[in-house]
Amino acid sequence: MTLNLESDIADGLATIASVRGLTVEEYLRQLIHHELAATRASDIPVADESSGMVMENGLLIYGAGTELPAAVIDAALRRSREGRSKHILGNLS
Repeated sequence: MTLNLESDIADGLATIASVRGLTVEEYLRQLIHHELAATRASDIPVADESSGMVMENGLLIYGAGTELPAAVIDAALRRSREGRSKHILGNLS
């Protein structure tokens, strides 16, 4: 497996590995083993079509199969912003 990293990330990994007395490969291997041990298969979200949940761009979301109209989204954002303003500013807004 090959992993292409930006130079600043590669340099950072090399520094951390060196401080720990490891090669970059050994350090990455330890990180991966730790992550795999901490993550059980049952913890990984899976799309369940019967619940309406679908995986989209790596996120588990509720999918109704149709997009919301822009006006609905705009109204929800406006209400949220007005509520936040009232909460922060009180009756001054």
